Amino acid sequence: MSDLPTELIRTVRPIIELATFQDLHTAALVCCVCKHARAWTLPSMYHTITLTSSDRIQRFAYALMRAEDELIVDQLPVAYICKLWLGPTSSLQQNDLGYGSIAWPITLIHQILTRCPSLQALAVICIGQGRWYRLTGVIPKSVTSLCLGPVHGEVDHKHLPCAPNLRSFTSMDTFMLDTEVRDLVLAPTIRTIRRVYSSGDRLTLVFDQLECVARAEALEKFEIVCCGDTSERAAELLEEVAAGYEYDWERERVVLVPWSNVKEGRSDAIAVLYDCWMTSDM
Repeated sequence: MSDLPTELIRTVRPIIELATFQDLHTAALVCCVCKHARAWTLPSMYHTITLTSSDRIQRFAYALMRAEDELIVDQLPVAYICKLWLGPTSSLQQNDLGYGSIAWPITLIHQILTRCPSLQALAVICIGQGRWYRLTGVIPKSVTSLCLGPVHGEVDHKHLPCAPNLRSFTSMDTFMLDTEVRDLVLAPTIRTIRRVYSSGDRLTLVFDQLECVARAEALEKFEIVCCGDTSERAAELLEEVAAGYEYDWERERVVLVPWSNVKEGRSDAIAVLYDCWMTSDM
């Protein structure tokens, strides 16, 4: 790749960054222009990575490993990954990474996670209880936000490598032990806990565990999210369950959040969760 004339760099850089923002096709083309353009483009290309199938995980992992041997650059592309989603982005689409599937390439996921020094937000969806524990030991220490479910395995906060930096935890459609919830609520670094339910059937489980919130010192927000055919219906379900509990002492921190689980005319709670993850600090 050739160099751009120095006098053009200051003018061209903002144009390139704007043109390649959230446009991977354009970004890939710009990377071939020169080393300066590549350096400006890589952060936007690799900031957020979504791997929805075992094939994509495998190809991405192998690409990262080849890059270490083949690329002569000041910084490898993987260093720019800040958000990583592993698993399906919809509960309706065909996918070999369904809940508990044996297709999860655990060893290759290890290879990816151990190469992500700047990772901040990690989502692992549908991995199943029997495989989640095989990933906990390689979660990068840099992770500040963790999103899991549905029915994920045990979350032992004190043994997570990212525990000293973890500020946000999201769990979808999962029964968690009182001890798990208590350790997360009382953790000195965690600011937000989000319990997401795709229906109102199991909302009582999370309300039963609210008592420990009163003892939290660092926690700023405990969100109880309920999905419904409409956000209005979800709000009704939340209020109906909340009416049976006394938690006025924590109204400022315990927040009831109604979501519509309808995406493109169909009920798809995972797709709604993915959209929220993409546009927030989950």
